[in-house]
This record gives sequence, C-alpha cells and structure tokens, in this order.
Amino acid sequence: MIVEHRSIIVVVLTALTMIGVAAGIKLAQLEEMQKSAENNHSQIEVSPSLTPDKGFLIKESPKTGNVSGTPVVSNTVPSDGISAEAYIVGDVETGRIFLEKRPDKILPFASMSKLITALIATNIYNSTTTITITPEEVNVPADGSGIRAGESFTVKELLYPLLLNSSNIAGEALASSTDRAYFLKLMSDYSWEMGMPESSLADPTGLSPMNSGTARGFFGMAQYLYRVRPDILAITRIASSSVATTTDHGPHIFSSIHPFVNDPRFVGGKTGHTNEALDTMLTIMKIDDRPIAFIVLRSQNRARDTRLLIEKFGSI
Repeated sequence: MIVEHRSIIVVVLTALTMIGVAAGIKLAQLEEMQKSAENNHSQIEVSPSLTPDKGFLIKESPKTGNVSGTPVVSNTVPSDGISAEAYIVGDVETGRIFLEKRPDKILPFASMSKLITALIATNIYNSTTTITITPEEVNVPADGSGIRAGESFTVKELLYPLLLNSSNIAGEALASSTDRAYFLKLMSDYSWEMGMPESSLADPTGLSPMNSGTARGFFGMAQYLYRVRPDILAITRIASSSVATTTDHGPHIFSSIHPFVNDPRFVGGKTGHTNEALDTMLTIMKIDDRPIAFIVLRSQNRARDTRLLIEKFGSI
C-alpha cells in the first residue's frame, strides 16, 4: 500500500512539474510576443500634426515613441495662413507690441545682417573712403549687383548694392577693407546696444547660419534705426540707384529687392534668404500715421506673410 501511495505521489508531482514547465514556456512566449509588438509599434512613424497653440509640426520619435517639439520643415501652413516660424508687429516709436509669435525664439536671419553691416561701415569709414574690390571678396554667392574684382567704390556708393541688391560682395568688401575680425566684433557690440542681446554674428553678409537672433531683437533694432539712424532706412526705401562709369568702375544699376519698396507707406526695411533661414524680412510701414514694424523669421513667403500681418494689424 505504501509503495502504491508513493507511486501516486510521484505521478502527481511529475504532472505538476510538466504543467509548470509548459506554463513557463507559454509565459516566455507571451512576453516575447509583447516585446515584439512594442518594438513594431515604436517603429511606426506618426504623421505630422499641427499643434493649435504652438503652430509648428511635431512627430512621434521612431525609436522611443515620445513626442518631440523640434520644428520640422514642412509646407503645412497654420490656419491663419502665416507661415513664418516667428514674427512680431509693433510701433517703433512707442514700443507697443500688437502681434507676436515666438518672438524670443533664436533663428537665423540671413541678409537682414546687412543693416548692421551698414551701421558699422558708416561709423568707421568716411563716406568718401575708396574701397577696391578684391578677387577674394567676389568669391561669394552671386548677387544682382554686377560688381567685379578690380573696381573701386566709395563707401557711400557701396551702401546701395549692400542694402538694395543685398550684395554679398559689398558686405565682404566693407568688412574686409579693415580688420575683418574687429569689424565683426563691432557688429556684435552694436547689436547688443540696439536691443539684440541674443544675437550672434559670424559674417557681414548673413550667409552664415550662425548669424541669428530673435524677432524681438530685430524689433529693437528697428526702433534704433527709426530713432537714431533714419539715413540707413532712407537708403532702403530707394527703388533703384544708378552709378555712372568712372575711371574706378563701370556703370551699375542697383535695384531694391524688397517687395514693398514701391508702397507709398514704406519707411524702410531689409530682406534675407538662405536655406537655413528660409525667408526673413523687416518692413516698417506708416499706417494711420504710425510707424509699424513687421518682422518675419523663417517664413515660406515673406511678402505674403507680411501682407497677412498688415491685414491682421488693420483689424485690431
């Protein structure tokens, strides 16, 4: 009897052991399936979506599934139609801000840098100082100025291609005809004094993506130009300027590329564009007898965005 009982116990224990092993195998299989399912889910790229409060695109990370707030380049435009990643609209006399979007986001501002280049050049040179264009200075992305190596211009003459055509050659010539590093240091120092403490300036043209700052900072600069250096703004509202042939240079016509230069309300401004900065623009308009600055950074279409901002301002 004892032997029979022992046999039964052994059989029962053996059965229980087999059941436990089977359950363990099944549990391991289930855990493996769960891990596989989680990995497959994390590799699914979520379609971009527009956040209503921030206005920029977000994607789910393909590795972690976490939502990232990093802006991504897209042709999607917010519901108000304004594509600019940052903008600000304000009265440059009173400092009152009417409209803004990410005004403190640091972004590249491209050839808007040349406004600062013009300020430094007119501070350190006499207007009649002659500058000869070197082969190194024309070795920059082409612009519409037609300036050639070997030609000589006065500082005053170079301000027109710099601010109207947005000439990279003129910018390099003005900076390189003295100590270039010192010229850039002065650009940085002046930008801080004008209310652009977040700004960074790596070259006199804005070709470098390191030339960056905020919409709020450029609003401070617009205020400075309007109050202290209206002569710079006066040049930017000239539609076209011609330079006759001399012994120093050939004939040139420097024409503004600012889309609002022929608008009777236009007080002055500057455009910019690089692959990193996209479209940028400062536009000061006299509206209801008030000087209103419209600044757009990283826009897909600076003229359209500025027109929409003018319309929004008019409805306030």
